[in-house]
Amino acid sequence: MNSVYELKEKCTGCTLCKNICPTSAINMIADSEGFYYPLIDSVKCIDCGLCKKNCPLINPENKNETPSVYAAKHKDENIRATSTSGGAFTALSDVVLGYNGVVYGVMLNSNNVAVHARADNKTSRNAFKGSKYVQSFFGETLELIEKDLKKNRTVLFTGTPCQCDGVRRYVKYKGLNFNNIILCDIVCHGVHSPKLWGSHVDYLEKKKKSKIREYYFRNKINGWHTHTEKAVFHNNLVDTKSFSSQLNKKLYYTNVFLRPVCYECPYADINRVSDITIADFWGIEKYYPDFDDNKGVSLILINSVKGAQIFEEVKDDLVFFPCNVEQCLQPQLKHPTARPKNRDKYWNIYNKGGYHALAKKIRLNGYKRKVKTVVKKVLHSVGIKKLKTGDK
Repeated sequence: MNSVYELKEKCTGCTLCKNICPTSAINMIADSEGFYYPLIDSVKCIDCGLCKKNCPLINPENKNETPSVYAAKHKDENIRATSTSGGAFTALSDVVLGYNGVVYGVMLNSNNVAVHARADNKTSRNAFKGSKYVQSFFGETLELIEKDLKKNRTVLFTGTPCQCDGVRRYVKYKGLNFNNIILCDIVCHGVHSPKLWGSHVDYLEKKKKSKIREYYFRNKINGWHTHTEKAVFHNNLVDTKSFSSQLNKKLYYTNVFLRPVCYECPYADINRVSDITIADFWGIEKYYPDFDDNKGVSLILINSVKGAQIFEEVKDDLVFFPCNVEQCLQPQLKHPTARPKNRDKYWNIYNKGGYHALAKKIRLNGYKRKVKTVVKKVLHSVGIKKLKTGDK
C-alpha cells in the first residue's frame, strides 16, 4: 500500500480520490493521530493518475470573487438559543427541506463519533445544529449525494471548505446536475484530531461513571461570547463547570492537535469555494454593539449567484443587514492557523502518558498562568510594571 501523498501537509481527507478511483484501489486509513489518509493498493492500481489529477490541493481551481457580507439573527429565539451562533444554518436548511430537498451535515452518532450524515426532515436535521470542533468521518457521503442528485433532489451540503471543494469537484467529475447542489462552508479554525476527541469522551465517562448522552461543543449557558462545553450523561448529570468538562476546549485552542494540512490551509481566505459561508460574527460587538445581545450573531458570506438566490428565500426568517468585508475579517478569513512549535512535544506527552498526562499538563499550565497574573498585579501595585527577563 502506498499513499497518494508524499506529505501529510497536502491532504485534507476529503475522500475525492477514493471515490473516483476506477478500480477501488484507494482506502481511507487512520494514522497514529486519528486522521484519515488515502492509501493505494498497488495490486489494484492501474496508474491512471485520476487521483492526483483531481486532487483539490494538487490542482487548485479558482475561487469565487469577494463575497457580499451580512450580519444575521434568526427571528425565532428558540432556534437561536439552540444554535452555535445566530441560527443561519437552520434558516438555510429549512428552505431546502421545504421543497423536498436533503441536507448533509455533521452529527455525533451513538458512540459520540463526529460523522457526516444525511437528513430529509427537520428532526434528523436538528442533529447537525451546533459546531463540532473535530474532523468528521466522511464515509459514503459522496456516493449518497450522487444518488440524491440523480433523483433530482436539491441538496444542501454543509462542511469545512476543503470538504465543500471535494464535493464540488466530485459532482462536476460525475457530470451531475450542479445547479441542484448548494455548498455551504464554515469559517474553519482547523479540524481537531478524532482520536483525541475519542480520548476526551472516554476520560469524561470514566470520571463521571456514566456514558455521555449529549455533548455540546459550544453552549450558551454563559452567553455567546463565552465558550462553554456541555456534557449530558445517561445518569442525568450535566457538567459545564468542571476542569475535565472544559479540557477538550482548552486542548483545541492550543492548536496542537489539528490536522497537519490545517497549518497550510489554502482555504483560509475571504474568497471561498462554496456558495454560502456561515460563521460566528466575531467583532459585531465592536462595529454594531446594539445588534449584539450575547445570544449569537451569524456571519453570512454570499459567494455565488446560487448563494444569492437561496439567501433571498431565507430572508423572511432572519433579522439582517449588510456589512463591509473589513468588518468581518476574523483571522481564519485571512490566514491559516499557525503551527505551534510545541506540537510534537504535546503529541509525545499524549502518546506516552495518555489523555490523563495531557490533563495534568494543561492543569499545570493553568496554575502557572494564575501565579504569573497574581505576581504581575502585586508588582504593579508597588510600582513595578514589568517582570525582569530573568524572573519570567
